[in-house]
Formats: sequence, structure tokens, C-alpha cells
Amino acid sequence: MTTRATPSENPGRRVRPRTVTLPYGDESFRLLVDAVVDYAIFLLDTEGHVLTWNDGAARIKGYAAEEIIGRHFSLFYTPEDRDAGRPEHVLRSAAEGGRYEDEGWRVRKDGTRFWADVIVSSLRNSEGKIYGFAKVTRDLTERRGAQRREQQLIIERERRQAAEEALEARDRFLSIASHELKTPLANVQLAAEAVLYARQHETLSEERMDASLRRMTRAVERMSILVSELLDVSRLASGQRLETAAVDIAALTSEVVERFRAAPNDRVLVSRLEGVVVACDEVRIEQVIANLIDNALKYSAPDTVVDVAVRPVADGALLEVRDRGIGMAQEAGERFEPFTRGENVRHIPGMGLGLFISGQIVAEHEGTLKVARPDDEVGTVMRVWLPSHRSKEGRE
Repeated sequence: MTTRATPSENPGRRVRPRTVTLPYGDESFRLLVDAVVDYAIFLLDTEGHVLTWNDGAARIKGYAAEEIIGRHFSLFYTPEDRDAGRPEHVLRSAAEGGRYEDEGWRVRKDGTRFWADVIVSSLRNSEGKIYGFAKVTRDLTERRGAQRREQQLIIERERRQAAEEALEARDRFLSIASHELKTPLANVQLAAEAVLYARQHETLSEERMDASLRRMTRAVERMSILVSELLDVSRLASGQRLETAAVDIAALTSEVVERFRAAPNDRVLVSRLEGVVVACDEVRIEQVIANLIDNALKYSAPDTVVDVAVRPVADGALLEVRDRGIGMAQEAGERFEPFTRGENVRHIPGMGLGLFISGQIVAEHEGTLKVARPDDEVGTVMRVWLPSHRSKEGRE
């Protein structure tokens, strides 16, 4: 075998020979291929029968040359791949594109499988006609195993981190829940002790009894809200199915607003209500509307109003609840974490569950709940978009 040397482009320089004779002639190339033991390198005819076999192929696949030459290369594929016509697909792709590469399971002589990187190149004569294929196979089983072990370590590390975060969330929940429940319980206890003391000393007036009962009622209501929120979180975690029906969001919002006004509460104003029907769980969306209005009232000054608006938008309905209070960072975006509250609202009772619950319910409806800043930079606007139709009817 001879190879052509590159001629000099400088006519003034001494011209080197145009050809170099390789030691051992054509045998040199065969010796080179046989010396490669980390790769299986062999030739196939146009039908896929093995024509040559190097030492690397023998080491990786387990066949001696006399055992495999003349047999079809589909022998190296798994039964599933053979049934799916993968060997034929490989040759066809290499013939059409000149080269085909993929990774997958291959089978050794003893039946064991190994993960292989395979390159098949078509061989053409001077007229462009295919006269065979060159196939190079590399055993990547160890590397793939190392990658899988690394991935498993990453998964285990993420699981440990999630478990640690869950423990932290549990501890935070227990701390907040015990604190929030302790206050109303203390109020009930103090009011009850005051009534008992007054009765024992015969100083219990009707006015004092009414005051104590009102105090206990407010405390019980507060505990009831806290327990309801905790139950909501539990229901969301269990993935309860939504009961979807056609609901007029404007009419539903009007009903919720009237309940707040009957409290009585004249701070809730409706600036815009346009009828728009969406497919949703009426009870759950009613809870979202009530949560947002209650949240707006809680975090705004007593002498300010809360504006509520509903209008149709592209492919759904938009509900907006605006307060003129201390405001919420717009960076909150659409993520609301349970038991997490801003530093500027620590003095206001609550466990930070209202927005989290609302966000989860809206997400179950394939909608969005976002924080926005009004044009006048005063207070916060909570925007809920609900699609007209859902791609699924809730989840089990």
C-alpha cells in the first residue's frame, strides 16, 4: 500500500517524493486495525454479513474470527431489537446518510449484554456504489454504570435534602401552629375564668357576660379558621378530585362580596363585574375569592377599601382583588410557600396558608395566580386567570 505525500507549494524548495511505501505493504493497515483492542472494528458486506474481524471485536463480543465471519451482524443485537428491525434500520440509515451512530444494548457470544456506542459508515467505490460497510463498536458499559451510579447519588442526595426540608417545614409548622392556636385558646381560657370568678363572687353582670361570650366567640372563630386552613392543605396534598361544572365567575364573586358586606363590612367594593363562564369547581374557586378578599382586608388599613373586579379575557376569566395596604413584593410571582410570611406582617395573626392554598387550587384548574403592583404603587393587586376549558377533568 502507498500513500500520497503533499507536494510542496514553494517551487524554490526541494520537491519531496509524491508517494511513500509503507512497511509490509497492504498488511500495514490490517496490522493497525488488529492492534486496536479497545474497539471492535470490522467490515460488513452490503447485506450485513461480517467480512473481517479484529482483536478488539473478539475481546468485546467474545467471538473468534472463524466463528463469526460470514454470519449476519444482527447476531449482536438483542431479540427485541431484531424483532423491531433495528439492524436493517442501521444499514439503511448508513446507506442513506453515509454514516449512522447510536447507543444501545448489544449481545456477546455468552448471551450477556453490554452498552455499546456504534458507528456504521457506508463504503463506496469510485462510481459511488456501496460495496459494504465499516462498523466500529465501543463498550461503554463501565462508563454508563458509573454515570448511573452518579445519577443515583444525585437522586439520593436530592431525596435527603427534600427530607430535611420536609422536617424543617414540619418544625416550622408546629412552631407557627402552636403559636397561632395558643392565642385564641388563651383568650377562651381567660374569658371562661373571668365568668367563673364573677359567678363565684356574684358579680357577673349581663354586660360582662356578653363581653366574655363575644371574646370567646371571636377566639373560637379564629381557631376554626386555622383548623380549616390546615385541613385545606391536607386535602390539597392528597390530591382530591375537582368537581368541575360551568360557573359564572362574576355571579360567584358577587355572592362572596355580599357575604363580606353582611358581616357587616363596607370596605369591599365591586368596580367591575362582567359575566364570564368557566369550567371550574365552584366550591374551591369560591374559597379562592374569599381568601383573596380576606387577605386584602387583613393586610390593609381599616380606613381603606378593597376593590374587586371580574372581566372576560382571552380564553378565560380574570379576577382582580386590590388592596391599598402595605403591599407585597412582586418578586413573589406565582410561588407561595406554606407557613411563609413577609417580615412586615409578622405582627398580624396568621400562618401564611391563604395564598398558598389559593395558588394550589388555581393551579389545579390550570390557571394562574400572580402578584402585581398597581399603577399608583399603593398596595397590591392579586390577579387570578382561569381558563374557559380545562384539558383534564381534575386528577384522582
